[in-house]
Amino acid sequence: MNLIKKEFKFNFKSLFIWIIVITVFNLMFIGLSDLISDENATYVSFIKRMPKAFLDAFNMDPETLFRAEGLLGTEGMTFMFIFFGLYASMLSSKLFAGEYNNKTVEYLLIKPYSRKKIFFNKVYVILINILILFLVFLGTEFWFFNQFVKSDYNNNILFAFALYLLVVEIFFASIAALLSILVKTRKLTNSISLGILFFMYFGYTITEGVKNTELFRKLSIFYYIPIKDTLKNGNIYFLSSIIIIFISFILFFLSQRIFEKQDIMI
Repeated sequence: MNLIKKEFKFNFKSLFIWIIVITVFNLMFIGLSDLISDENATYVSFIKRMPKAFLDAFNMDPETLFRAEGLLGTEGMTFMFIFFGLYASMLSSKLFAGEYNNKTVEYLLIKPYSRKKIFFNKVYVILINILILFLVFLGTEFWFFNQFVKSDYNNNILFAFALYLLVVEIFFASIAALLSILVKTRKLTNSISLGILFFMYFGYTITEGVKNTELFRKLSIFYYIPIKDTLKNGNIYFLSSIIIIFISFILFFLSQRIFEKQDIMI
């Protein structure tokens, strides 16, 4: 419990900053939703002049952009996916690889805790932090839509946005945990994690509609939680979300097994 309290205390400032960032971005995108919907003729003409690759990269689809949920679900979710993936990766890297960088991992292991308990205490802190950020997004999303959006919107679609962000958080936290234990360097872990995040997101969006890229696109988790399909059809990809979370916990378990058996050398 002391370890959990310590980690929460050391990471609270970062969590608080991210809460402000997510809240401000929600306010900005949701606050403009009605304006964009009302002035759609002007924006449609502007968007149609943009290159298709650019529109795909930022999920900009004229068919869905001018719905009440459209602005948040297109441009807004592009930023949110990156923010949430970035936060989860950096938090996981800080808690695991940070121990190697700071030369504190040996000191940590001589305490009266098993390696398994140390690992899962850190995972517990990660999951609680990303759950808090998920709840902040979900709460502010529904509150701002209720306050600022007068046109009709679909609550299920709004929930899907938050669910997909939670999936992204858990997945990239598990990736960063595994990388941290394998490479033991926070800077390298962050670089690889961010590379995977950008590769998966932009590799999926930019190659949409390009021939012979379907197999390539399937390597991305974003392929299985398509935000455009959710906006167009109202489908929530619960099964895909559960499977990705399950895979993430397999990665956590694999990381834990490696952490228990590896020799710690600083």
